[in-house]
Amino acid sequence: MNAYSTLEAGRRFNRLLRAPQTDAGELTPAIKLYRNFLRSNIEEVVKHVFPLYVSQVDAATLRRQIDGFLAHHSASAPEFHHIATEFLVFMQPSAPAALRQCLEYEWVLLKAEIDPAVVEPASSAPLDEAIFSLNPTLTCIELDLKAASLSGAFAIFRDARHQVRQKPLNRFDRHVLAGLETPRSYASLETACAMADAAPLRQWLLDAIATGLLQTSQPSLESMNRSACRPAATQGV
Repeated sequence: MNAYSTLEAGRRFNRLLRAPQTDAGELTPAIKLYRNFLRSNIEEVVKHVFPLYVSQVDAATLRRQIDGFLAHHSASAPEFHHIATEFLVFMQPSAPAALRQCLEYEWVLLKAEIDPAVVEPASSAPLDEAIFSLNPTLTCIELDLKAASLSGAFAIFRDARHQVRQKPLNRFDRHVLAGLETPRSYASLETACAMADAAPLRQWLLDAIATGLLQTSQPSLESMNRSACRPAATQGV
């Protein structure tokens, strides 16, 4: 078999594999078996990753959506998280707003769980000496999910114990998080947030470190040396 014939055979196999059940006259028993296996895997992924969404649609609707996904959407990779991402992409244009938000919310939970970023335990550095940075798995999302009784802004992230957490965000939370778009020392953060009273900020930092919303590290030796070598300001006479 030459390369062209192999390519054509592959295309025909893919076409038959994706053929809707109503157009399945050409399907051999082997292709039917493989198609059912593939469809079952997709359904399992959808039910595992999007349980809230699945609870909001009836079985017949979900079956049609999975059949449509298999027939018309070309997923880029076979891993379960890629299938979940591609199912979200497939559903976004047609899903009602409330159901689309269910999918997007549950996908953010998955993203936090499988993010390859390393979440380090908090360092032992005192607040005044620590460098603060956002949890690398953090996503902030605005929700209005009556099905899950979730409304408002939330921070979703994975902590150092590999638990996915979600925290409702108030105005103060947002203000401080905006000041941490880049890692900062305590003094720099206090200046950026323009706090008249430092006590609320210090307590917020302690709570955020405890939950894993923030990571702390000690200043690098290089930055400490730069600070030590910086000339003192000239005193007026």
